[in-house]
Order: sequence, then C-alpha cells, then structure tokens
Amino acid sequence: MNNFNVGIYLRLSREDEKLGESSSISTQRDLLLNYIKENNLFFVDEYVDDGISGTTFDRKGFNRMIKDCENKKINMIITKDTSRLGRDHIEFGYYVERYFPEHNIRYVAVNDGIDTFNSNNSANDMLVFKSAFNDMYVKDISNKLRSSLYVKKKNGLFVGCYAPYGYKKSENDKHKLEIEPDSAEVVKRIFNMFINGYSVSKICDILTSEHIKTPSMHKRMKLGQKNIQYGVWSTRSVDSILKNPTYMGNLTQCRQKKVNYKSKKRINNKIEDWIVAENSVEPIVSKEVFNLANDMFKSNKNRSYKGNGVTNKLLFRGLIYCKDCHHTIGFREYHQQTQKNGLVHRIYGNCNYWQKRKRQGVCTPHSIKYEIIEKLVLKDLKTIFNLYLDENKVINSFINSDKLHSKKDNEHSIYLIDQEIDNINKKIEMCYKDKLDGIVSLDIFKKTYSDYLIEIDRLNKNKEELNKIQVNNSDYYIEKIKSIIKLNNVSRAFISLFIDKIEIDENENIDIYYKFKDYTLVS
Repeated sequence: MNNFNVGIYLRLSREDEKLGESSSISTQRDLLLNYIKENNLFFVDEYVDDGISGTTFDRKGFNRMIKDCENKKINMIITKDTSRLGRDHIEFGYYVERYFPEHNIRYVAVNDGIDTFNSNNSANDMLVFKSAFNDMYVKDISNKLRSSLYVKKKNGLFVGCYAPYGYKKSENDKHKLEIEPDSAEVVKRIFNMFINGYSVSKICDILTSEHIKTPSMHKRMKLGQKNIQYGVWSTRSVDSILKNPTYMGNLTQCRQKKVNYKSKKRINNKIEDWIVAENSVEPIVSKEVFNLANDMFKSNKNRSYKGNGVTNKLLFRGLIYCKDCHHTIGFREYHQQTQKNGLVHRIYGNCNYWQKRKRQGVCTPHSIKYEIIEKLVLKDLKTIFNLYLDENKVINSFINSDKLHSKKDNEHSIYLIDQEIDNINKKIEMCYKDKLDGIVSLDIFKKTYSDYLIEIDRLNKNKEELNKIQVNNSDYYIEKIKSIIKLNNVSRAFISLFIDKIEIDENENIDIYYKFKDYTLVS
C-alpha cells in the first residue's frame, strides 16, 4: 500500500448544483483525504475542475492529472464516485478499462466501492453499468431541463445568458428584456440603411468606419471586460439582426441548438423550429419595416446576376423567375457595336437553371430583354395606381401621420452620406497613388475614377433631397407622393412593398404576382 502516490480528483459542474448535488468541492476533498489517511496512502496532489460538465473530458484539472500520470508523479487516482471522473461512458470506459491499466494506474471510487487493483471486489463487475447509468442520468436531466426551458420560451420568457444586441435584461426580472437605447439605435440604422438600398457589406463598412462596437465587443464591455477595440462588423452579424423577429416585438429563441447534450458545438435551427412568442417584448422596429427588409433580403438572395455592377442595381432584381422550372432568371450585360448608335449596352435574361444545365435539357433559355420587363411592369403598376389611389386622400393621410421624417433622422442620414462621400474620396486618392506607383494602368484608373464620380453624384442628389425635407417636410412629401403615384421615381424598397414575384415563360409572357392580388399581364 505504501508504494502508491495518490492524486485526488475533485469535480463539480453547474448542472450538479442545479440538480441539488450536495457534494461541494470541499466536501469531496474531506472525504478523499480521510480515505488516504485511513488506508495509509501517500498524498501527492489534488486536481480540481469546478463548474465543468462531466460530459467532456477536456478539462484543465483532469488534463494536468493525466500529464502527471505519464510523468509517473502519481500512480493512483481517487474520486468520490465514478460520476466525478466523468459522465460520458465511452470516454470513461477508455480511461478506466484501457488507459489506466496500460499505465499501471490504480483507480478508486470511494462511494461506489470501486478499486481496479482488487480482483476480488464484486463492485468492479458493476463498473460498466455504473458508467452507462451516469451517462443516462445526464441525458435524462438534459431532456427535463430542455422541456422546462421550452415552456418558458413559449410563454415569452427570455432564458438566454445574454440579451440580444439592442436589448438588456430587466433588473427586476431576468426573464424580461428591455430596450438598450445606444445599441437599439444601431439596430434601427441597420434596418433603415438596408431598406434604403445599402448592401449588407456596405452597412458593415459604414459601421466599422464609424468605430461602432460590434455585438461581440458590446457584450464584452457589458461583462466588464475593458477593450479599446471596436472590431470589424461581419455580414453574418448584420444578417442575423435583419432576420431576427425579436426586433419587431416577437421574442425569438432556439435559433440555434447544440448537436447533442454532450457537445458544445451549436448549429442553426430550421426557421420552423424557432420558438417565437409574439408581442412579448418592446419592438425596436415596426413590423412593416421588418417585413419589408426581409422581403428585400429574400429577393437579394435569389438574384444571380453577372456584369460590371449595372445588373446588380436593377429595379426588379431577385424578383424575376422562370415560369416553367421556377428558378431565377439571371441577367447579364452585353456590349454591342452598332453603326447607328455606336456602342450599345443591353441587359438580357436567361433561366439560370437552363444556363447551368444546358447539356441535360432541364429547361429552355427564356431569353428576354430586361427593359421589356421593367417597362411592362411599371406600366401595369401605374395603371393600378391610377385606378385605385386617390391622390388627395393619400397626401392628407401622410400629412396627418406621425411617420414623416424627423429633423434628427434627416440630419443623421445627411451625416451618413457625407461619411460615404468622404470614404469614396479617400479611395480615389488611393487609386491615384496606385496609378503613380504603376500598380494600375491609366485605363483602369480612368474607369474607376469615372465610376466613383457617378456614385458621388448619386449621393449628392440624395443629399439635396434630404435638404429639401429639412426646409419643408410636408411639402416634400406632397411632391414625393405625386411622383410615386405617377411612378416617376421608384426604389427597390417601394417595389418590394407591392410585388411578390414576376414569372416569365418561353414566349415572353409576364405574370405579375402582387402582394395585394394576383394579376396577369400578357405581352
């Protein structure tokens, strides 16, 4: 007995505490030290993992103990019971039945009567069943906890560790969320920028350039971790915000799940498996804004356009489908030299499925000029507006509503435009420096410079519009409404409000599916 150098292993997980486990670390220590004293063993060291689940064997204290076994510092391990060593029966079996015997390590679980060096000990025969029981116990408790949390989530109670970006936990009730003004303002900006035509990557660039803390940096700050960095906004973060129904007041949980009760890895849940409690939190954006943003998001996702950037700005991008196979129609820009008009730019569409699977004959080309679609759809929209919209009634309802842009909103939008113009000017300077250094050719510089000037001109026009609103808010909207009814100037956001999808058949017949009714137009 005197030849054994003993290491005692102590473990307590948060799950154990929740389940009423009474064996604290100190209680385990006292029990094992008494066992060492009573059996005249030589104590070497203790190894502790406090707050670590038994379903994983990748623990700091456990790993140090195994290293000491390999260095022959200890040759005997004692735990209170088998569950303290671990609750994963596969890993447990590996160490007790293979690793310990191969390294001549004696293992004792005091309360379970296990002693691997005592061949006459009948309790050793039950070791495999003890291990399986420990594993099943964790699975059973995991299922019970999951059921309990499910009920709370269905009832609109927040059960996460950290509140979603834009919210904070109520000081009076940790299961209730309250709006956090600073981060909620950023959420509003993300939605407003997106429905006004900014791409997700562009939104990320703007937020990063303004040194706005990312959601992860914001969370660290709330946890008291001092960090002067702001972080780089990722498209995944912005996507997650735009798709989260919590922001319109419907608390959404279970957007992710663990692979199983033993794994820490999380995977995305299907949308139909999300738990959504409607109207259970204060909304940051209206339902109309949220739904519009998600409609635009879906149409953006569906697009499959190639070209020099012109096709990516098409008014109906992502809304046009093949009537026969229901895949998207992809548009490509072509340059054609003509005797009459010189170099002409035309945009043609084809069924994307046919384009990718021509040899298999899965569909037909469905060739069509984009301008044909746009002219016909806008003409049809104008006809509907003239039939069903009373210009005076619409104007009066807008003037009497509280949805007119506030001065603060306009000032902020102007600030964003100025920031973007400043960023473009910096890019022009960098491009010019690259030309001087011979990194880019003169032709590439001229083309890039021209594109930048066009973008600056567009931004300045938007700024002029906002300045008009500053001068006379209601007059601006009267003018704007008249323009919209006549369809003189429409945006992607406006189109997404009314049109669900557009289908094209092989004979260039166009079916328009409106969100308020189905309407068919045959060209």
